[in-house]
Amino acid sequence: MYRIAGESDLALLLAAPIAVLYKHSPICPTSSLAHDEMMVLNGRCQVPVFLLDVVRHRPLSRAVAERIGVAHASPQVIILRAGVGIWHRSHFEIEARAVARALDDVIGGAALR
Repeated sequence: MYRIAGESDLALLLAAPIAVLYKHSPICPTSSLAHDEMMVLNGRCQVPVFLLDVVRHRPLSRAVAERIGVAHASPQVIILRAGVGIWHRSHFEIEARAVARALDDVIGGAALR
């Protein structure tokens, strides 16, 4: 999983043809459950998965919400196509299988290795 810690990391996310962004709060129990799901996805996914710590990088998290046009939530997973949010879920809706199915729909299958 790629960690977003600055503008250059954010630029990589936004430049990717298809990418997954996971917005994580290390102090939230719900986010801990979602993190486990995203680790499962990351271990099997061919699409790059980016992690943004919304507590440590709050201004960057706000900038992401503005740039991709998806209102902030935490935890939150967003699939981006060329920097635009095209699918998102938050809180207890974050499941590795659901994200993988959405990715399969976007890329025409074979999102998982």
